[in-house]
Amino acid sequence: MAALVSEYTLEFFTLLNARGKKELIEWCMKEGLIASSYECPNCNEQMRLNERKSVVLDGFEWRCRKKGVNAHDVCRSLRKNSWFSNSKLSMYDVLRVTKMWFGRCMNDYVVNELKLNINTVIDWFMFCREVCMNAVVNESVKIGGVNVIVEIDESKFGKMKYGKGKPVDGKWVFGGIERGTNRCFFRVVERRTKEELLCVIKEWVLPGSTIVSDCWKAYKCLSDEGFKHLEVNHSVCFKDPDTGAHTNSIEGTWSAIKRFLRNHTSHAEGMFDHYLAEYLWRRSRDHSLSDETFRDFFKSCYYTLPSTWEGSTIRK
Repeated sequence: MAALVSEYTLEFFTLLNARGKKELIEWCMKEGLIASSYECPNCNEQMRLNERKSVVLDGFEWRCRKKGVNAHDVCRSLRKNSWFSNSKLSMYDVLRVTKMWFGRCMNDYVVNELKLNINTVIDWFMFCREVCMNAVVNESVKIGGVNVIVEIDESKFGKMKYGKGKPVDGKWVFGGIERGTNRCFFRVVERRTKEELLCVIKEWVLPGSTIVSDCWKAYKCLSDEGFKHLEVNHSVCFKDPDTGAHTNSIEGTWSAIKRFLRNHTSHAEGMFDHYLAEYLWRRSRDHSLSDETFRDFFKSCYYTLPSTWEGSTIRK
């Protein structure tokens, strides 16, 4: 089957499910999505994978049953401390809904295709974005360096009344991009003060970097803080004719982020950070939809679970 259909595709999951629950479970074990063994908390021996029809979702569970001295009968869910923990969906449906989030499917499409409740789909998509948030934090490194150009800028994000006019009650996001790479940082800031922006710059931009910005007064201090600073006056030109300074990369990124967020406004209330993290995670992987990138997403799941779930993750 694997030779005919690439793994980590919806078609592969469907064929795998048709082969029976045990084969689906074994594949999840092979990929590290669930534990391939479990130690009994009573006797510290390896538990046995036991078929049990009363376990409706999975059909199997971990079990250790001993008679005589230290008699016990302990059962544990296959899902404990995994991406499937505490979910009422089958493993098959969890794999499919996760794949559809990865493939940028819209909520309504997933509801109709998988016959799931809209709130279930929204929750699972948000769980996926929590993984992105943790991955972005874990992968974050300082950008720039000597002879490296970093473009910085700030932008306002928020709702618009009737889709027109200026954003209201929005958030200021401050960001920086290392020119010529996918390395970047974006942080929500309460105020655009010199102190707050400088604090973020020092946290994320290496000393000696060449920072390019607009003429916002808060940036005037950068030359005194160990950075080479170039400005471009956007009221006059988009590229300084003398220094060649421009912020085209980060300006283009603001446009891309806002286009991305525009598709999620109906369910994004109070979840701005989650959507921003998803964009950054996808950007860091060149927005690839390849099987390898999807597998990379599941690797990130090994190290994080949605905040409403208990336990630590399974590590491959």
